[in-house]
Amino acid sequence: MANEKKLRPLRVFEAFAGIGAQATAFKRLNANFEVVGICEWLVDAVICYDAIHNVGKPYDGIPSYEDQLKYLSKFEFSRDSIKKTNLKLIEPKIIEKLYIANKRSKNYGSISQLTGENMPKCDILIYSFPCQDLSTGGNGGGMSKGSGTRSSLLWEIERILEELKVLDKLPRYLLMENVKTIRSERFMSDLKKFLSVLEEKGYQNDQHMILNALDFGIPQERERVFIISKLGNHPLPVSETIVSAKKKREFDATQFLRLDYDSREVLRNEANIAQLNATPSRQVMWQKNGKLANSDTIIRTITCNMDRTNTAALFEYTGALGETFRRLTIREAFLFMGFTEEEYERTIHLDFSYRRMNRLIGNSIVVNVLTEIFREMFAGRYGISKRLKGEV
Repeated sequence: MANEKKLRPLRVFEAFAGIGAQATAFKRLNANFEVVGICEWLVDAVICYDAIHNVGKPYDGIPSYEDQLKYLSKFEFSRDSIKKTNLKLIEPKIIEKLYIANKRSKNYGSISQLTGENMPKCDILIYSFPCQDLSTGGNGGGMSKGSGTRSSLLWEIERILEELKVLDKLPRYLLMENVKTIRSERFMSDLKKFLSVLEEKGYQNDQHMILNALDFGIPQERERVFIISKLGNHPLPVSETIVSAKKKREFDATQFLRLDYDSREVLRNEANIAQLNATPSRQVMWQKNGKLANSDTIIRTITCNMDRTNTAALFEYTGALGETFRRLTIREAFLFMGFTEEEYERTIHLDFSYRRMNRLIGNSIVVNVLTEIFREMFAGRYGISKRLKGEV
């Protein structure tokens, strides 16, 4: 049994998967892992996840359009993350992409459809539930159980764990990720209620970690809360070693910015797409967010909409709209979230608009931060190396 556990891959389930920063982090560690399933209902995210993670992965032939619809109708999908979409209103070529993506990624659709019975057995469940009702840029609806807000989807995790417990299928590890305001006075009571539920099911909750991408090699001011829960008794908190793994804040942002427009036409085209007209409201944006594009640049948090008053960064730029300024390109945003240029380029053929890609990358998790969390959680197991003494 011990040898089987040693050889068996770590079984990962990504709830609210997005574009799969979680799977990307395990790949960075060269881990012996398998994503046994994901939950994601946003059509663009499902298709983009597939493009990044399933390159060259075979799939059984493509059935007729009617059979594709029949299969996909078992799941709930959305085009806007707010309401369920009528699949018959989606053009056939997108239905085909969604069919292939759903099959290859083992997607279970909306979290509200997932049951303990149909969820595959896993070792770790990662749940980065919607932050819209918690973030400072959101509507403040909160995450109270039964409130019907997007953030209250957290309580679907309670339901699923209860069902898994009855079936003796509880994951050994859980990892929560969300915005810093989840720990604010306004939302703390609901967070405590949820963590108490986990304790009732036999989990020990580690210390809350507020981790900033700046401390993990990324020049982006991005703080997020992470909470590890472990089934059974574990005397040493993993959070202490993760916090001690922070790096010095020494960056060269030119490794993330793509400014050599004249040598690569694709970079010029991407910069033109990111350029903004100098309207009065955007002039205000420029005053708040204008930066020099150099090695010392540190950007603000990348959000799902970089055309807001408080955006990640604006840079002076002379392009298709003349002499104004531009946002981060989507390529740059991928890099500032810890993805590689190659991973970004796997998505280009999707031909999504800037706004659609912005939503996907802004709702993701910084890969570097996840990498260090998983390293400390599983060091010495599943092919994941321990950090060498003195290594940062």
